[in-house]
Amino acid sequence: MSNHYVSINRGKDGFKLSDFTTGSSSTSGDDIELRVADGASLKRKDVVLALEAFERFFESKLNTDFPPL
Repeated sequence: MSNHYVSINRGKDGFKLSDFTTGSSSTSGDDIELRVADGASLKRKDVVLALEAFERFFESKLNTDFPPL
């Protein structure tokens, strides 16, 4: 099973493809990284729904412990 990684550094707004690093291995030099597993039979919609859930998590005022932002 392989994985796909998409990462971005702080200060990039993501409006250009060149703002992202993509590949089949982790990029330890970037600030934020997303891993998507190939073997999970995921659809694009599944990933979008997960990203929306992450957004709710990080924007929630109830989330006070992680990460220390």
